[in-house]
Amino acid sequence: MAVQPRFRQGRIVWAQLRSKQKGKKEKHPAVIITADSDIIQPEQFDPRQDIETLNAVAVIGVSTKYLKYPPYVALPYSPNKGGHAVTRLTEECGVCIGWYDWVVLEDDVLALGGDVPAAEMDQIVEAIAKDLKVRLSAQAARVSSELAGINDLLSRLIGEP
Repeated sequence: MAVQPRFRQGRIVWAQLRSKQKGKKEKHPAVIITADSDIIQPEQFDPRQDIETLNAVAVIGVSTKYLKYPPYVALPYSPNKGGHAVTRLTEECGVCIGWYDWVVLEDDVLALGGDVPAAEMDQIVEAIAKDLKVRLSAQAARVSSELAGINDLLSRLIGEP
């Protein structure tokens, strides 16, 4: 069996995440959503090679209050001391779709958890795709409207009807 990298898509990490509710960073579990091929393990990262590069991964926040923030994907947990066999979570919680952040490896990682099982990870990826499609559509509509306004202004400035 191949040894899995420490940081990988679906890995649960504990980190300080930004919260819209309180406007500050708070300690929460988060799921790495960056593709494995785009993750540089800390022991392979040399900041001297490219001083402007941060070794960061995209994450999505996990909360015990996930029911307040739909859409969400519930995660398996166990109240036993060691938590769920795969996730290692000990409390009922879920991934809050739309709560995205960046975590710098290893600087921002406070602790490592388990992994999101494949079925739940598939649900998360699908929900993220839907969320980003909605966000991008709204942004495209705004840009289109702004461009129409600019075109109207340019037409007036150069005297075209």
